[in-house]
Amino acid sequence: MKALVLALGVMCISTLTATELFTKDKISHYLTEENPFVYSEIGKKYIYKEKEKYYLGDFDTKLSSAYDKKNYPKSDAEFFDVTLQKPLENGIELLAGYRDAQGTQEFNNIKTGSEGEIRAGVKVPVFGLIHDMNTRKLNLNSAALDTTRINYEAQDNLRLLYFKIISHYNKLLYSKAVFELEKELLLTAQKRENIIKQKVKVGALADIALLEASQQTINRKQRLVTQENDFTNIYESFLQYLNLSKEAFEKRYTLPQMEVIPKDQAKHWNLQRAINTAIENRPDLKMLDYEVKKMNVHDQYAKLLNYPNLNVSVYGVHDLQYENGFKVSLDMDFPLERRKYEGKHAEIIKTIKNIENTKEKEIITIKTNLTNILNSLDNLATNLENSKDEVMLVEKLEEAENKKYLLGLSDLFMVNQRELYTLEIKKKLLKYNLEYLLLEQEAHKEIGGSYEL
Repeated sequence: MKALVLALGVMCISTLTATELFTKDKISHYLTEENPFVYSEIGKKYIYKEKEKYYLGDFDTKLSSAYDKKNYPKSDAEFFDVTLQKPLENGIELLAGYRDAQGTQEFNNIKTGSEGEIRAGVKVPVFGLIHDMNTRKLNLNSAALDTTRINYEAQDNLRLLYFKIISHYNKLLYSKAVFELEKELLLTAQKRENIIKQKVKVGALADIALLEASQQTINRKQRLVTQENDFTNIYESFLQYLNLSKEAFEKRYTLPQMEVIPKDQAKHWNLQRAINTAIENRPDLKMLDYEVKKMNVHDQYAKLLNYPNLNVSVYGVHDLQYENGFKVSLDMDFPLERRKYEGKHAEIIKTIKNIENTKEKEIITIKTNLTNILNSLDNLATNLENSKDEVMLVEKLEEAENKKYLLGLSDLFMVNQRELYTLEIKKKLLKYNLEYLLLEQEAHKEIGGSYEL
């Protein structure tokens, strides 16, 4: 019964202290806006959203008022005006208000009945209305396009950040695997040293054998310390992106083994499909598309420079004491040379051409990068398979060398060389594995696989 209670206690403690494997998918749990590495990549989109809101304010209804009172030696007057103005998206401005003007006005010739007058009016920018463009609309549309462009920029930044973190993750698991190989190598030397120590003690081996075994152990301790330092540095570099301390991480997680690339993994990649997907998905290419759209909006506005700036205003008044009245006004200006239009239009056309060439250059670069990456993946896949075969061969050679040593047909120097060579071949296999994982991630990055919060 006591044994059962003890076993249950051990199980409970194990459950409480158990840690879960930190697999690649868990990285996304820490890529939130609270993470400074993430926010620094996307924070600009919130700034531009507020800029868009600022230009939307150009269409706010405005309340204005004015009051004048004068008492000069030869004249006196009093003027009061309160007006509501509403700009519309098409450029028309609506006006409604009340004013009261008594006496001789100093800055206008307005005079109303003793109870004042109610007025309403409309101002129409003729060519702006025809072309459905005006300064307010230009600013708002430009700001909206900038907001969309910056959203794609944020996606692109997240894409690059995510794949940077994934690369650190793969390098961390590679370093861990190498560290474990070095640890295993040291344990082998320590076990052998203990066995030789016992044999020297009983006179079965000479003292020099123990000296040689001790030297090998010391050498392997040094190798382990060096690799542990590399592993720790990579570990800390990775954890900074998660905004986690090493203590907090290890309290919850355990690092898994490095992913092993299965045979024929490279064959699932199709170059043309990858290129087509990249052209369709890449946020940085979409950013350039919105730059062109913004230039087209500016060109639409620039066309107004080719026409007179013609405004027609109509105001109607209802005097509370006298009769109704109205006022029609027209103002126009027109540059005869039209150099502003010609210059602005040419500037926009050349800017669009520059953007389109930049996009074409980016597409060519993407095609080249994907071609090189997929070729390298094919070659790495071949090296991986050959390296796996090589590991099996050197392990057999190491085993044979150990048997020769036990039979007195070899020495510790040759055994040590075989073990070190086996380690190097295993590390080479791990390196090929890492290079494949990094290249595969590079392919996903080129294709435009994005990370969304």
